Amino acid sequence: MIPIIHWTLLRSTFSGYRRKSFGIWHRKLKTKLFSEGAMSNPYFLKLLNDILDLHPAPGPFDSLSAEEETLAKRIYGEFEKAQIYKNYTGIYLRALDGTERFYEISIRALSALIKVGKIEEEVKDVYTLCKKTLDIFAQELEFENCSIMLKDSDNEHLILMAGRGRGDKYVTKSWKKGRRIKIGEGVAGRVAETGEYIFISDVTKDPRFKQISMNVEITSLLSIPLKNDKEIFGVINFSHPLLEAFDENKINLMVLLSSFVGQMIMLAMLHNKIADWNDILRIEVEEKTSELTKKNRELERLAVQDPLTGLYNRRFFFTRLEEELSRAIRYDEHFSLLLMDLDNLKPVNDTYGHLAGDKVIKAFAKSLKAIGRKGDVIARIGGDEFGYILLETDEKGAHEFADRIHENFGKANHGSLKPKPTVSIGVAHSTMKKFKKHQDIYKAADDDLYREKKKKKIAR
Repeated sequence: MIPIIHWTLLRSTFSGYRRKSFGIWHRKLKTKLFSEGAMSNPYFLKLLNDILDLHPAPGPFDSLSAEEETLAKRIYGEFEKAQIYKNYTGIYLRALDGTERFYEISIRALSALIKVGKIEEEVKDVYTLCKKTLDIFAQELEFENCSIMLKDSDNEHLILMAGRGRGDKYVTKSWKKGRRIKIGEGVAGRVAETGEYIFISDVTKDPRFKQISMNVEITSLLSIPLKNDKEIFGVINFSHPLLEAFDENKINLMVLLSSFVGQMIMLAMLHNKIADWNDILRIEVEEKTSELTKKNRELERLAVQDPLTGLYNRRFFFTRLEEELSRAIRYDEHFSLLLMDLDNLKPVNDTYGHLAGDKVIKAFAKSLKAIGRKGDVIARIGGDEFGYILLETDEKGAHEFADRIHENFGKANHGSLKPKPTVSIGVAHSTMKKFKKHQDIYKAADDDLYREKKKKKIAR
């Protein structure tokens, strides 16, 4: 059965069917029927369909003449074409606007590339390079915040190298250089792990996003890996407070730009490593050089030093004697040569042993050092024989110095050694004869030494 209220509703709406246009009548009827719930009554719906079949709605051209209908249809067709053209024009204008914006962004990205390339030529420090790069990005690109993170030496964490933002709400102190994110955690951590960029249009709905306490608003996030053919060494992040802030074109440009920036950072990192290696190498070379210098000095010392007494050895003595004679001949200078031989050393060795004899030799060397002059040459020529080159000393001065040697060695404590060790000294002076070879002056001093020893034997 059809409720009375539905019959009343049908009569009130159908009465305007002929007086009003079908569209207006249909909307009015639909509104009333739905508001009263009549559309849920199947009997009412069947009755309504029967009425519409008996009295169909008039068409848009039913009341027009043939000519009017033709004209109306033509106008209607032109109107439809105009609507199509209007829609097409809107689409074209939107596409043109998008193309212009794409070219504008591309030019900005190219400008950023050029400026970053110039920075790399001047700056080799990684921290400074990252900071200056983000300064350029902030000027040229459309983003609200940007940051660069690089892997630590253990490849376990990302370290924040630099951050840059826009707007009055941006707080510089919120970017704490050195902030660490574990590889694999959060969006940046996953990008550093996989090497693939991640774009999130709304971070509030993405569980991968890990919020970091920072006075910046983030909704859209684009995280791009910094890598080369062998490794992933960092991540660059772009964010914006608006939804869908990065379209496909922008993302492609950011990926391309990030690839270039990554190469610049890698070059700076390699430069720093080379600089560190050079410093390490320089320090090692300096240490090795110092060590070798010390060893060479020690070898040089050992090469010219007598191991028992610490005096110069035979080789050094004769080298210097030859040099001094050549200098005396060339520059008309003079020097004296003393040859010394210990007396009674053989009886000491035979009676008390060679250790006792060595003590006597060292005692005599010590007495020579005690009275020796700076610049003179004192040497143990061999066994119990010693030599002394007295520079700029005449024959009289040489004999006086020989007396000092006798006196000083006579004061030495030789204990109970008997016979008591003494020394014989032979003297030669460069002006005594025209010596041409150092062997000649040496022989002259040696002859004088022989005469000294012979006198002592006769005196006994």
